[in-house]
Amino acid sequence: MDNKKSFALGLATGVLCMIIAVFGLAMYDRQVRWGGQLDPNRKITEIYNLLNEVSMFPFEKDVMLESMYRGFLDGVGDPYTQYFDRAALEAFTERAEGEYVGIGVLVLEDPETMTLTIAQTFSGSPAAGAGLLPGDKIRQVDGIDVVARPMAEIMNMIRGTEGTAVSLSIFRPYENESFDVNVVRARITVPSVFHEMMQGQIGYIRIEGFDEATRTQFSSALADLIDQGMDGLVLDLRNNPGGGLGVVAHIANYFVPEGVVAYTIDANGFREDLESGPDYLGLPLVVLINGRSASASELLSGAIQDTGVGVLVGEQTFGKGIVQHVRRLSDNSAIKVTVAKYFTPNGTSIHGVGVAPNIEVEMDEALARRIGHLPLEEDIQLSRALEVMAAMVR
Repeated sequence: MDNKKSFALGLATGVLCMIIAVFGLAMYDRQVRWGGQLDPNRKITEIYNLLNEVSMFPFEKDVMLESMYRGFLDGVGDPYTQYFDRAALEAFTERAEGEYVGIGVLVLEDPETMTLTIAQTFSGSPAAGAGLLPGDKIRQVDGIDVVARPMAEIMNMIRGTEGTAVSLSIFRPYENESFDVNVVRARITVPSVFHEMMQGQIGYIRIEGFDEATRTQFSSALADLIDQGMDGLVLDLRNNPGGGLGVVAHIANYFVPEGVVAYTIDANGFREDLESGPDYLGLPLVVLINGRSASASELLSGAIQDTGVGVLVGEQTFGKGIVQHVRRLSDNSAIKVTVAKYFTPNGTSIHGVGVAPNIEVEMDEALARRIGHLPLEEDIQLSRALEVMAAMVR
């Protein structure tokens, strides 16, 4: 009997030890997986319960959670990795398709000051009518400080119902001037391509962004210039902040011989080539670039330079050589995450460096912000490009 009791006691003790061991390992595993810190789900619950008990300020759990998601991605340390709530994702998608309700600007996020900066105002847009210019920095929207906030969140605040006004606080660095302006929102069909035939049968196309609508706008512009009998083309990518790689590939088909336009390498070392097709025109080509030519516009200008099919005129480009993808989450929110670095055909990474012009022509900052709205005699970069082209088509 004593032996049976001893056996039962030993068995119970063993089972208890096993339970403790398994539970301890599970807790240890959880601690290890989160760097030795408290399980985040449990920590969030503790914080929420404490706030419910003692906070003097009312709060909404959903608002706090949305802020937490944004902050979680801020920890990546990449200004281009961002969280989109449903409204921000819808606005982002509309913008990529080339039509939305807003004020009519292209923007870049300055990674040094974390301030949203206007790269271009669309001709005839509410922003242009209100006197906003490339280089203007948006510091407040409707009285709310937006410095260091994610770009998607700020643009969502700027957009709204057609016919309503948004108040912006602007800093203009090159004049060291701050001012407030009210801009009335309107439905914007993004005019990303502008063209004309210039003296000496030299065609001119300016691309202000690579949205989906750019495909048809560019094809129409190019066809019109070809029908007019152009002998050479000046392609203006100044102040172009970039856009979709697929759109760039479509345009590169006409300017880069069949082959690799660029390639990307992701975090796992996988390489993917972006290739041009058989539509190469072989036209004499001059490309205008400057310090606000970024991302996809750098990819195109780098491919043209590497393959030797054109001459780059202007100033060093911005230096954004990384690729972002939007990944939808199960609740129809999304994250935009940097997934790869891209390289020019010769294997050059331009991230943080940019593309250097073949012929450097510096332009006064105040004039550079008005590209597309300058008379030819003031646009010294375009004038130089036309001189280079004239010598090529003689």
